[in-house]
This record gives sequence, C-alpha cells and structure tokens, in this order.
Amino acid sequence: MLTLALLLIAVSAANSRPFNITYLMVPEVVWPGQDEVDIECRYDANFTILNWFKGSTEFFRYKPGAAPSTRSFPILGVGRIQLVACGPTACRLKLGGLSEEASGLYRCDIERDAPPHLFESRKAYMQVHGHEHRKPLLEGLAEEYAEGELIQAYCRAAPDSEIRWYINGHEMEDTRGKATLKKNSSRFDFVGLPPTMTMQCAEFRYGRLLGSKEFSARLKEVAHIKREEREKEKSNGVSLKTSYLRFISALFILNSLQVFWTFL
Repeated sequence: MLTLALLLIAVSAANSRPFNITYLMVPEVVWPGQDEVDIECRYDANFTILNWFKGSTEFFRYKPGAAPSTRSFPILGVGRIQLVACGPTACRLKLGGLSEEASGLYRCDIERDAPPHLFESRKAYMQVHGHEHRKPLLEGLAEEYAEGELIQAYCRAAPDSEIRWYINGHEMEDTRGKATLKKNSSRFDFVGLPPTMTMQCAEFRYGRLLGSKEFSARLKEVAHIKREEREKEKSNGVSLKTSYLRFISALFILNSLQVFWTFL
C-alpha cells in the first residue's frame, strides 16, 4: 500500500512539473575564421527524448536512461558534432568543421511519450559565412522514383576515406565502405509533402566526418506514372500510324512504277 502511494505521489509530481524549453542558444552569424560554435537547449521538463534538427534532418538524439543515451548523425555542412553535456536542465553541443552549407534553421524538440504525452519545440536560424568544405561527388540519382524502382547511386570520395550512406538521416549500415548503393525504392523512404527522399553520401577518416553530399528525390505518383504510360502509348500509336502511311505510300509508288514500265 505504501509503495502504491509513493508511486502515485511520484506520478503526480511528474505531471505537475512544467514542460518548457526555457532558452535556445544558436549563434545568428558565424564569421570567417570561426571554426566551431556551441549550441544549447535549456529546459524545465521531465522528457523521455530530446532531438536536435537542422531543417528536417535530425543530427543529435538524447534519451535519458538509455544505453547509450546519446547518438549523433552527420548533416550537410557540419564536419564534427561533439557532445559537451546533456543533463536534467540543458543539452549543449559543439559543432565544428563548418561550411556555408551549415547555414539553416536549427531546432530543439523535447517530448514525453508516456501519458500524458507532451511536446515542446524551439528554433533559431544560423548563417555561416566564408567557410569552404570538401565534398564528395554523388552521381546517378534521378529526380523522381516510382515505388519499387531501382535506385542506383555512386559516391566518389578521397581514396583513403570510408564511405557511408544515409537515407533521411539514417545510416544504411550494410552499405558502409561501398562506393555504390543499389536498392529498390519504397514508399516508406519518402517523407513529408510532397513525399521526398534525401540521399546522403558521407566520407569519414578515422571515424571523423570529412565531407558529405546530399540529393533529394520525389516520389513519382501513380497518376503521374499512368499519364506517362498514356503519353507513351499515344506516341507509339502515332509512330505506328506514320509507319503504316509510309508503307501504303511505298506500295502506291511501286505500283505506279510497274504501270509505267508496262506501257513502255
């Protein structure tokens, strides 16, 4: 009975605690010569997961009590993601190896997936000036893919680097170290509206990100595919009709020549 009472008190205390992001620190401008910056999300909340995003791409995750409790993912324009500290009141990161493509909207989300479900988010824009960063070459991708269509991409990176492939920020670990990626597309690869898939080729050396290149492709809708098929059928019909008319014309000319030689 005492245990149940203590549990109810603990749940009541967790539910009564505020669930807020109190401060978001993201520098507005990063000037040439500045190699790294700190970003920080401060909160007063009992959450189960914290996520950092640049645009729609997640690059850091913190789950208190999990093992490991933190995980980072490569993003375009950022060469290093270093954990400074994540704890009960704040999560601070150091971003290094910046290029101008690190410019963008940065967002901190906190969420509690246990009842009652709660969510809070705050964002800020960072502009990076005068930073150049090496990028691998990503080739072979189309602008649109139908469901089940073969995706084939090539990544040309430095000879002594390790290639890693990512789809929507999630690594395809079975392709690590391979310069070629082949897979059949799935509707679940495409997110958002319009449905879009982001393919990323990243090169690492000694576990550190050297550079990355990304490409976005849209899902080819069924209506679009059917329209293409109708246009193809129409084109084939026109070609067949043209061939038939040419054949009839050739027969007419041949018959005319036979009549002409008969009179001679």
